[in-house]
Amino acid sequence: MEYINAKTIVRKCIPNWNYLSFEYAMDIYRGCSHGCIYCYARSSYYEKSDNFDCVRAKRDALQIIRDELRRKTTTGVVLMGGVSDSYNPKEKELKLSRNALELINAFDFGVCIITKSNLVTRDTDILLDIKEHSPASVNFSITCSDDETCKKIEPNVSTTKERFEAIEYLTKNGITTGVLMDPVIPYITDTKENVQEMVKKAKNYGASYIYLSTQVTMADVQRDYFLHEAEKHYPGISEKFLQRYKNYYRCRSFNSKKMWHTFVETCEKEGMNYDIRKVNQMLRSGYSSL
Repeated sequence: MEYINAKTIVRKCIPNWNYLSFEYAMDIYRGCSHGCIYCYARSSYYEKSDNFDCVRAKRDALQIIRDELRRKTTTGVVLMGGVSDSYNPKEKELKLSRNALELINAFDFGVCIITKSNLVTRDTDILLDIKEHSPASVNFSITCSDDETCKKIEPNVSTTKERFEAIEYLTKNGITTGVLMDPVIPYITDTKENVQEMVKKAKNYGASYIYLSTQVTMADVQRDYFLHEAEKHYPGISEKFLQRYKNYYRCRSFNSKKMWHTFVETCEKEGMNYDIRKVNQMLRSGYSSL
């Protein structure tokens, strides 16, 4: 494991009620080995090197996190995995994310985890401890309903099936879970069938809610990487993508309105919560940290 220096890790955030709400965010690692061809964190805004696929840990991370949480005048919900997944393969051995959860628990903070890995189920015990005093949720980023597509666009993650099984495990053990269908990728995952199947699986495996974004962001090196990798599995997609979106940062699916209608219709039919404001109210019910 390569280590990099960090002056600070726990950063203050302004809660966004149009997405998952949190007051703080932390990334213990930099880079990601999942290989998702659409990842926004690959852009130069987030990653200042050309070695994004190399996972590096922040030196003395636990000491920095401990000192920063201790100095906070108010508690709140801490987002883990917003830029670099906290549950990369190295985490199994290093346990930095597990130890960070122990610190979050010790200082009475809540946690909101976003991950593509079923390794998070290992830390169910600590999540249950956090839940005793603060919000604790695990949100699985899942873009497609089938493993075949998953392996093309997210080659090194826990498969779609494995992530839904992790949802089932966590839910049965008392942890609140959700599905983030984010992003939707034009010409690949923006189909009526995929949206319907995602909602049905979220419901059947026990997720409490599902979130849908009908666009994907593309910036500089991220766009170049996506087009190069997507072309390998979907010949001709790069030409179609550039013709329609050019250098747009926000690339919204051409059938986004129909897709959103299908999403809402299926959620209401399945009894699945999709209103993100109601989701945040549910997640933070009875929480008065602010």
